[in-house]
Amino acid sequence: MSVVQSTVTRAKPGRRHDAVAVGLEASKLLERHGAEDSRLLAADVAGEMAGTHVFTTEFDDAETWGRITDSLAADAELDALMDRVERDDSPVVVLSMSTGNVFPLDRSGSTDRGAVVEAYVSRVVPGRFEGALELAVAVFDFVEAHGGASCRLMQLTNAGMLTECLVASWELESMQELGRLGDAYGSEPEGQRIFGMLMAADCPITPVSSGIYREIPL
Repeated sequence: MSVVQSTVTRAKPGRRHDAVAVGLEASKLLERHGAEDSRLLAADVAGEMAGTHVFTTEFDDAETWGRITDSLAADAELDALMDRVERDDSPVVVLSMSTGNVFPLDRSGSTDRGAVVEAYVSRVVPGRFEGALELAVAVFDFVEAHGGASCRLMQLTNAGMLTECLVASWELESMQELGRLGDAYGSEPEGQRIFGMLMAADCPITPVSSGIYREIPL
């Protein structure tokens, strides 16, 4: 089961480009310690989180995450980077850090990545975990039928008040494609059925938040 570590930051006024530079530096540092999959996403339309950056790194499994984390802890360069991030003149403010476990779901959909990521955070209604997985599969099937890719479900850990929440996400090539997917929910029977499941009294999840993110090349 792969593990994703996420750090959410907000750039200080006028320091957006400097904030991206911090993400690039962190990515190179992680790469030197064996982490091969870091990304920087900007929250575009995401409620109160709009304008924040999400820096993610994916690991093959929890042991790999732990090994690389141990290695980073002994790196003086990481100490120096963290010192700069915590100073008054830092270009960013760190809002949260978390890890999450990705459920395989035994699906074979496209793993291609896109420039736009849509993510939904929810809590599972007690006793309805299997129903939550079934709902995720139905949504992912619909999304992939309309051009989406890299559909996956992750359970947050070490995430403060969001611990044990589910994050369902998928990726598309553009905002236009995302808009086309949104239109399909309202115009097609399967999309309407999924909406009905989400609005039903016996829905297996309770929505927490959602957002649309754009990838910032590193």
